[in-house]
Amino acid sequence: MYTSRPRFELIAPYRSYLIAATVLFTIGIVLGVMAVIYYPEVIQEILAAVEEQLKQLGQDIFAGTLASGIWTLFLHNLRAVAVMAALGLLLGAYPVFTLLVNGAVIGVTGVLFTQQASLAGFLAGIIPHGIFEIPALLLGASLGLRLGLAPLFNRNKSPFIPPKPNAWRGYRRELLQGIGIMIMCVGLLGIATVIEVAITPKVMALFGAGI
Repeated sequence: MYTSRPRFELIAPYRSYLIAATVLFTIGIVLGVMAVIYYPEVIQEILAAVEEQLKQLGQDIFAGTLASGIWTLFLHNLRAVAVMAALGLLLGAYPVFTLLVNGAVIGVTGVLFTQQASLAGFLAGIIPHGIFEIPALLLGASLGLRLGLAPLFNRNKSPFIPPKPNAWRGYRRELLQGIGIMIMCVGLLGIATVIEVAITPKVMALFGAGI
């Protein structure tokens, strides 16, 4: 079974896509920082437009019990990663867009939070769960990028052109690898969600910040 394979061997086919996802995510962060600095009015308009949605999500997560909040956020994050991986079939466009947007959100939030509170408070609010959530995001994106871009740039390694004459084995191997990646994402997101809901607010409170 794929679960018995070393994790590095499981990730190996996605290595170049994982690097690309990391670069895109980093570019998104830089763009977010630049946007706040050079176009603060535009950023404020965007934040005002999504404010109600963010408040509703926050209420769904923190207004109920701890368990319900963890479950709500876990499903929200898992759905986002799964959709990103699946829609990677569209030539990888959706994972690219999602990585840039998520990176930009971190860049924007980082600048605004630092201006209003402190950099330490921002880092306290993102690092504890981010060290698990961001790798899950990058892994899901790398899966989507591989599905969408491999047929274009490397037909020999494309998941849609398996080796002959046992073509079904190639599809089976790709499916099992994809499932393995998603299982890793589920584990990482599970840990990240528990930390974000149960621990992050307390850590931020130590820095005089709140969610």
